[in-house]
Amino acid sequence: HDGLATDDKARLEPMCLAEYLISGPGGMDPDIEIDDDTYDECREVLSRILEDAYTQSGTFRRLMNYAYDQELHDVEQRWLLGAGENFGTTVTDEDLESSEGRKVIALNLDDTDDDSIPEYYESNDGPQQFDTTRSFIHEVVHALTHLQDKEDSNPRGPVVEYTNIILKEMGHTSPPRIAYEFSN
Repeated sequence: HDGLATDDKARLEPMCLAEYLISGPGGMDPDIEIDDDTYDECREVLSRILEDAYTQSGTFRRLMNYAYDQELHDVEQRWLLGAGENFGTTVTDEDLESSEGRKVIALNLDDTDDDSIPEYYESNDGPQQFDTTRSFIHEVVHALTHLQDKEDSNPRGPVVEYTNIILKEMGHTSPPRIAYEFSN
């Protein structure tokens, strides 16, 4: 992807990035409706994260600009936001089949919910709790690149690599993720 996504100029309007990425609400299961309030809250947080990433990370700008040029300029090619669902993005054939061919990026704000069980990732500093920014950027990278999590020659995988780089460029202080799988 690095050889394709080379334009890091800020040429898209940062306040419109969520609009360029998301066409509306829709979950992994087409028969389940997304709650309007959950959608609005999740989309607002996503919008702020996208703005920050685009203005602070050259790597994110390259990926966003390339995705916009390739497909997101067409409203029909934008993603549905499965707000409140378990994190995921329909990038594999199996995902697309289960979502009936719909492009869905599923995000939630569970790390802000005291009742949810926290999830962790592996770092050189030991287990780290996922935060909203890391989780959202990870799924957005899937949507922008259509890359999958696992790669035979890399224990992190390309999406984790991009996520680590983008977060570092944004000044995010959490330690980098060193593996896709968390072994406890």
